[in-house]
Amino acid sequence: MRRLITIALLLIVGQATAGEQIIDVQHDSVRGVTCWILNNTGISCLPDNQLRQPSSVSNSPADEPTPASAPVARRDDERFQL
Repeated sequence: MRRLITIALLLIVGQATAGEQIIDVQHDSVRGVTCWILNNTGISCLPDNQLRQPSSVSNSPADEPTPASAPVARRDDERFQL
């Protein structure tokens, strides 16, 4: 019985494949979004303004501060007159 189960499992494993991952990228310029369709089963979309744009000035994105890490100019010295 064990031998029969082992042969059946080997046949099943031999037929199983990882499958090819297919990612189809679609851009909708009217709505301003880019979508990724995964194996015709799932879809993910992002607005174009949230996508990273390639920079021709800097080769390394680490050189430029991100909006979260950029220092914010504080205006503590503002004075008003009545």
